[in-house]
Amino acid sequence: MKTIYICIPMPVFCERTQRKKADYWQKHFEQIGYTVINPFELRDQLEKCHHLIAKCDPMEPEYKRERMCNLEFSDKLFLCSGWAHDADCMDEVDQGIKCGLKFEFQQYENKPKY
Repeated sequence: MKTIYICIPMPVFCERTQRKKADYWQKHFEQIGYTVINPFELRDQLEKCHHLIAKCDPMEPEYKRERMCNLEFSDKLFLCSGWAHDADCMDEVDQGIKCGLKFEFQQYENKPKY
């Protein structure tokens, strides 16, 4: 089974809206046979594992390591709109290039309702 990583900007947008977008794309890709890595789920799992009281900061080194590690096990990187304006997304793109991932871009003309 192929694995796709959802690259979505987090800190510059409303978290609730971005979570809805990531959830939408996760369901979409699961329906067509992908195993999906959703960075919001990664963050939630990290918070549970470490019993953090506060929200996990997207800039936290441990969270970044977790994201980069998951990219190494992916086949494709899906870039959601706004990715080019987010430093974390740019790091994911750099890692994706190093890992030889295929890239897929969200198309504006086919923008779904979240």
